[in-house]
Amino acid sequence: MSGDTGTIEAPRGPAREILLFFLRFLAVSIALYAVYAVAGKFYTRLIALLAGPLLSVFGYELVMEMANKITEDISLNPIVFLSLVAAVGKIPWRAKLRAAVVGVAVLTALNSLTVFLVFVSSYRDSEALWTGSEFLSLTINFFAPILLWLVLLPVRSVFPFFRDKSA
Repeated sequence: MSGDTGTIEAPRGPAREILLFFLRFLAVSIALYAVYAVAGKFYTRLIALLAGPLLSVFGYELVMEMANKITEDISLNPIVFLSLVAAVGKIPWRAKLRAAVVGVAVLTALNSLTVFLVFVSSYRDSEALWTGSEFLSLTINFFAPILLWLVLLPVRSVFPFFRDKSA
């Protein structure tokens, strides 16, 4: 509350930027998930189809029903990544667009690699390969979007807690 007027003031400085970031992140995430709910089947199919040629090199067949079950679990990471990219303020739209394209391409390749490894572990009946595939899947889902966001965008210039304190 401010002194005499009894009104609530909006946060200023770093707190305001962080609040706006989370609000933008939430809004974009909801919008992208709504799009995914309608058209996500195309992305999951793309991931599965991209794993197909690699499987055929090793003499394995892609079974689309199984691939769709696998991709449903891992195909949400582009939503997280794109939400992070869109939520950052004070970065030009061209830099955001470039990061979005590169990041989604990397995540799609990693998702296809996960599908490939799950199929190979199933065909070879390898518990060790299955465990590695699960670890890769968890890493891609939880850490890859954040890592790509940090690498592909200059977030250090936007958020005060990333800035060098000695400067």
